[in-house]
Amino acid sequence: MKKEWTEEDHCPYCKRHCSLKDPHCGKGKSLAKSITVKKDSMKAKAVKAIDKEELKKLQSDLKLFVLYEKANECLMKKADGKNKGKKLKGYILNILAENNGISPTELKESSGLLKEELKRVLEKLSNRKEISIQDSKENGKKILLTEKGREAVNLQLYGLENGSDELFSVLGEEEKENLEIILRKLIGSVE
Repeated sequence: MKKEWTEEDHCPYCKRHCSLKDPHCGKGKSLAKSITVKKDSMKAKAVKAIDKEELKKLQSDLKLFVLYEKANECLMKKADGKNKGKKLKGYILNILAENNGISPTELKESSGLLKEELKRVLEKLSNRKEISIQDSKENGKKILLTEKGREAVNLQLYGLENGSDELFSVLGEEEKENLEIILRKLIGSVE
């Protein structure tokens, strides 16, 4: 019977069966103290048993997350508002310059953009007459770069539209490739 009451954190000694958090009788106070000492001892053992390697790994993951958040915040400030839209359009135009006559599915896979986001960008590019979307029964839809789209890509290439605030200018080409691989890997693990 004593064990039942102890497990429920109630005093088994007096008729009140008061909580061991605030016992009224001397035996209850003594029992509460010994249980607290045992719990504290177990907590101390658990803290000592923390695997240093696991703690290091957790700390590393948390540090990377915090750095990623800070970098994301800085990049978003740098590419805020209309700039972000320009960069997305430029990205799609560059993919099309490299792979003219690409299907929407191939473009989605190549760009890594979400379907709705890609759809919005394609609509804007189509409205600006920088791309044309052709539909044929044999090949399905194909997205083609127009002459105006080629001019936009050339403007980007020569920095006339890009400006000097290139987001990743502090990185070398190899670092950019490694960052792309890492980001695609992270995105793939979440999707």
